[in-house]
Amino acid sequence: MKSRKSSVVLVLLAIAVLLLSLWDSAPAPTTESILTSEGGEASPPAADEQEPNAELKVTAVASSSDFAALSRQNESFRLRYPDIRVELARMDPAEADLLWERELWSAEDSDLWLVPNERVKALAVAGELMPADGVFVGEAISEPFDVLLSQVRWNGYIWGVPRDMDPHVIVWNRETLRELGNDADPLSVPLSLAEWRELALKLAETGGDADWLAIDDTDPLALLAWVGSAARLREDAVLDGTSWTGSGEAFEQALSLLAEFREGVRTGPQNAAFWRTFAEEGVAAVARHSEALLALDALPEAASDRLHLDRSSWERAFVWPGGQSFVLSAKSQHEEAAQLWAAEMTSKDNQLQNYRDSRKLPVYRSLFSAAGSVPIPLHEAGTGAFPNMPALASGPNAAERLSELGAAWNGLMDGSVTVEDWKRLDPGLFADF
Repeated sequence: MKSRKSSVVLVLLAIAVLLLSLWDSAPAPTTESILTSEGGEASPPAADEQEPNAELKVTAVASSSDFAALSRQNESFRLRYPDIRVELARMDPAEADLLWERELWSAEDSDLWLVPNERVKALAVAGELMPADGVFVGEAISEPFDVLLSQVRWNGYIWGVPRDMDPHVIVWNRETLRELGNDADPLSVPLSLAEWRELALKLAETGGDADWLAIDDTDPLALLAWVGSAARLREDAVLDGTSWTGSGEAFEQALSLLAEFREGVRTGPQNAAFWRTFAEEGVAAVARHSEALLALDALPEAASDRLHLDRSSWERAFVWPGGQSFVLSAKSQHEEAAQLWAAEMTSKDNQLQNYRDSRKLPVYRSLFSAAGSVPIPLHEAGTGAFPNMPALASGPNAAERLSELGAAWNGLMDGSVTVEDWKRLDPGLFADF
């Protein structure tokens, strides 16, 4: 009996020695500190809480040049965040418009999309998106201009992350204006509707081939930019009848002027060849701000010196910002990674790079300040002026209304729709409130 007890004791002692030796030989656990945005430290997440590597698909409704810039920025993101893989795809804006008009478009094909601001609320109302409020932390909450946030805010949430803005301007040919004017009756800018009519008449009297106005007939926002400038209206007044007392008459006069002198309105593409011709014999052109800047940079100095880029319309209460925003699909399985990617793509550095490459304006106020790098004093605008004034007509149907406006405008320019026809098609635009 005593011998059996002795054997048990020896076995227990052997096990204890073995455990002690294994404990001594085990490597000590290592800890890695993660710096928070405030500079403090946070414990790394437990192994079972760590999100697996995210694979995001992003589709940009963008031009080929904008997509190339986004691809370069995404490559920089990949180097900083190797655990997040991003597949980029491009959709031509014309193709996207067609899908939207046929109600065949859905956000579920990608985790994120880059879309025009006018589309954001409609997609949110349709249940296609998840809120993007998580991107707006720290200074990002107060940095974007009000005109942009009003286009992506709905039902108490923010549904898009603004990337840029690109409002319209009017480009004038100084030399042509000088030739059409005289010392007793000079033509000055910006022009009223009466002065625009006088300009069209004078040009028609010369019998030349020059056009009094060049404007993109595929962009209804270009029409609203010209009408807003000539009739002194907010550019969203046409789509929000409750806010524009007496503006129906001015809008009708603007359309009548376009219809009466449509032979002198050029509606083709504004490519490099157009700008070379415009510098020789053009009068006025409505163009996106970025396209006008790039065109002036590309022209020979003698030709560009003849042209004047007019931003005076930006002093009104509202002009369409013409921007794009990133939106997050409601079907995405990687919400945190998607928010991180959207925040990085709209960082100050990337916004400045976009301005240098494409001349599209940043969306952060501070980038226009004295310490910023964009030499346009938008930060000095008052609270009741662009870009510090929210849009009055930015509801879910804004894009649909713009599409209807564009179709009627095309008809006006080709002669198939008269102003009276237009009034019957959409009497709300002409109502005298």
